[in-house]
This record gives sequence, structure tokens and C-alpha cells, in this order.
Amino acid sequence: MRADDALKYAAARLRAYTDWALDSIGGSMCDHHGHEDESNAISDGIRDVSNLASQFGDPLRYSDGRIVQSSKQIDNGLSIGHVWHPVPELEEIQSHRGNLLSGDPDVPSPGIYEVTTYPDTQEIHVRVVRTA
Repeated sequence: MRADDALKYAAARLRAYTDWALDSIGGSMCDHHGHEDESNAISDGIRDVSNLASQFGDPLRYSDGRIVQSSKQIDNGLSIGHVWHPVPELEEIQSHRGNLLSGDPDVPSPGIYEVTTYPDTQEIHVRVVRTA
């Protein structure tokens, strides 16, 4: 694995992890009031690593031209993102399932979805089954 590709991968994974964590914190009704310094430190760290990765060409593409990450919409208001490993042979096909969002916590989920990622082709396949 080339070092520049590893850095681009690490930068994208770092951003994905921290975006998820900050969204989760925000969704838990914990406001960011009083935590601006901590949030800024996280953002500064992501920016620094991303800036370093961008010194080695397009930060959105690996040295072989493959994309670093992609996303696909599952349903209205729900999407999935995936950071691709720089060496496709080291990443396995992955699948996971979840519940579709109803838009109201008092209303049951209108169905389920299944997402499968294919590293060799960098495809994300989404299957949605509506039950309501």
C-alpha cells in the first residue's frame, strides 16, 4: 500500500468517524453549548489531516484513480457512506440491515433496508423493503 493512499484513507475514515460521533451527540439532545473548544479541536484535527492528505494529489482519489469514498441514498432523509480501502483485496464485501425512518418517533418504521458494499467495483447496493 502506498503511503499517500494510506493517508487519504485515514483522513476519510477520521472524518467519517467524527461526523458520525458529532451527529450522534447532537441527536442525543446534548447541545454543544459549553463544548465549543472540544468541537473546534476535533474539527481542527480533521482539517489538519485532510490538508496533509491533499498535498499528495486529489484527496478524493487514490493513486490508481479509484475514489476514496462514495455514498448512496437509501430513502428520503437516509443515506449511507462508505470509505473504500486503498487495496480492494484487503476489504471484504460487507452487508448490514436497518430500519427505515418514519419521521416520527411515535410511528413504527415503514420497512427495512439492506446495504451491501462491493470493494472490487466500488459499488454500494441498497435494497429497501416497505412493510407499511
